[in-house]
Amino acid sequence: MFGRFIYGQCSLTEAFWKFSILGLLACGFVTRLIMIFLKQTVGYEIRFLQVLMHNISLLSMNAAAFAWLCFYIAAFLATITYSIVCVIGMWNTYKEYEKSKILAIICMLLVLVMIYFTVSQSIY
Repeated sequence: MFGRFIYGQCSLTEAFWKFSILGLLACGFVTRLIMIFLKQTVGYEIRFLQVLMHNISLLSMNAAAFAWLCFYIAAFLATITYSIVCVIGMWNTYKEYEKSKILAIICMLLVLVMIYFTVSQSIY
């Protein structure tokens, strides 16, 4: 399924809505939810580095905070990876789309804006 998207073999509508927009929304939602659980566990510290500064050793951290920190890092890296997959898939779909290149460019720009907001809202 993702192979069709990455190689540009699906329609522009399917690539834009199904894979890019809904996929990025799901990744952003999961990452944001894990970030909220992490903030609740560490007492609503404002920034990621403050969590590490107050807990110099990761091994001396609260077990729940350490687990949520690991989940958050994994979810954030998955969001970054999926964003790269979306750019590659939309670029290949753009190259294969023959009806309206302007529509394909607009979809590509909207996906880039969506990636920016997804990643910026997922940063702790």
